[in-house]
Amino acid sequence: MNVISPLTTIADDWAIEQDASVLARIYDDAVSIAIWQRHLQQEVQAYLNELLCKSNTIALKLSGSPEQLMEEIQRVFPSALISEQSSCISAAAFYADVHQVLEMFTCLFDAKILGLRINTLEHAMCPRFHTDNVAIRLITSYYGIATEWLSDQLADRSALATVRASQIGTPGAITASEHHIQRMGIGDVALFKGELWAGNEGHGIIHRSPVPTIEQPKRLVLTCDLIEHA
Repeated sequence: MNVISPLTTIADDWAIEQDASVLARIYDDAVSIAIWQRHLQQEVQAYLNELLCKSNTIALKLSGSPEQLMEEIQRVFPSALISEQSSCISAAAFYADVHQVLEMFTCLFDAKILGLRINTLEHAMCPRFHTDNVAIRLITSYYGIATEWLSDQLADRSALATVRASQIGTPGAITASEHHIQRMGIGDVALFKGELWAGNEGHGIIHRSPVPTIEQPKRLVLTCDLIEHA
């Protein structure tokens, strides 16, 4: 399992940088995944650590403009939490971070209506490698283990939608080695091209949900889809 080092990395079908401008590389015909590597602010981490210690489940699914989505996020996520040390932890930094991510997605795709999901997960929601039947999807993990993906050159697409999509290193498996699997970092923002992106049928980025561990049993994942553009 590989977590790509924080540096400028550009291959045939992926682009990864520590600058948010890398997300625009998703418009390159050959690029199926663009990742902005970043670290979450300490205030965001502190808020989520406290929240997920106290909350069992978060399951938010809605569509709307970025402004409408932020209104619902602020309704679902408490504006402040009291820690065990009786200190007040504000959600302001978390709100601001999510708003930035949504605004970037909106600007990149001239989006009018977004489809948003924010979920806590204690199991692998999509444990087999697969592609998404959408044009474009933004994924960022705020807590726990982040999403895993495969470069096209190291994957056998004939294994998709079969039991071989969860097999590694066996004849006909989705990939020949665990070392071929890449993993995003917590806080990284990725754009995944799906099968419905114009001209991308059969080339959607191959990815899967990681399996939580004893050390990291819970995830908080945000995904955003383009529903309607201006």
